[in-house]
Amino acid sequence: MNIRVALSILAALLALASAPAQAQLSRTFVSAASGNDANSCDRATPCRTFQGAHDKTNPDGEITVLDPGGYGAVTITKSISIVNDGVGEASILVSSGITGVVVTAGAAAYVNLRGITAQGIGFGGGNGLRFDGGFSLTITNCVFRNHTGDGIRFAPNASGTHALSVSRTLLADNGGDGLLAEPTAAGEAVRVAIDRILAVNNSRRGVAISGGAASGTGTIDAAITDSVAANNGAAGFSAGSLAGHPTVSMTVTRSVSANNDTGVASEVGPTTFRVGRSTIAGNATTWHVSGGSTLQSFGDNYIVGNGDGDPAPPTIVTK
Repeated sequence: MNIRVALSILAALLALASAPAQAQLSRTFVSAASGNDANSCDRATPCRTFQGAHDKTNPDGEITVLDPGGYGAVTITKSISIVNDGVGEASILVSSGITGVVVTAGAAAYVNLRGITAQGIGFGGGNGLRFDGGFSLTITNCVFRNHTGDGIRFAPNASGTHALSVSRTLLADNGGDGLLAEPTAAGEAVRVAIDRILAVNNSRRGVAISGGAASGTGTIDAAITDSVAANNGAAGFSAGSLAGHPTVSMTVTRSVSANNDTGVASEVGPTTFRVGRSTIAGNATTWHVSGGSTLQSFGDNYIVGNGDGDPAPPTIVTK
């Protein structure tokens, strides 16, 4: 081997050794029409699945949906946004007991989902979405339907503050609850904000806030506005806890609970449920209170056509 060839080989080896690994992107793309998870996930060479794009996106980055199609289940482990802003359905088909979206991120992680459908297709389909870890989950313009379990289960499993925001979202035809917020660890401060959702035809409750899975201290505060819970097998809106478990406070305003087994339910333990400027109609039971919990009305609700004769909830006394 002459000296010129040897020097060329050495230069090539040095260049290869010094080349950086392929960098992740802060904005990635998915396409059902042209994507491949072997791609870099940039605009010109998109990925095929949410998981493939997630794994190539920097923390705090964003995945953009380019065209309609099915993008597969995804496990989210960092701050990220998955956004579909009107290109057509961006779907996750759920079967065989899996969960469409699992969030198991760090304590400071923010997760944002917009324009996503998680559809159960039988065969033992599980939950639409489960949140186990992270600081904040925001859901907008999404659909979670036809799962054998819950549409959305917000179940943070570590102490600290956790926030859930859901707006303009459909929770329908699920075998469990439409939405269940139920932390599982002591010392959690959980904040839930729900606006303009439709929770219908679920086998259990439309929207349920529960402290029963976390023994010890903690608080769960929920505010629901301009929402509808109808045709559910249990309560339309439900809040409850147990003695020695987190304190639950829920306020429902400008909302409708109709044609459920129970309109509104405050069930057991350190729980306060307040309802105002809302309609409770056509339910088998107007309202239910048990186990030392509290249900209070602002006195401005429309209550009619319920199977128990439309009793008015206790009215909040103002000074």
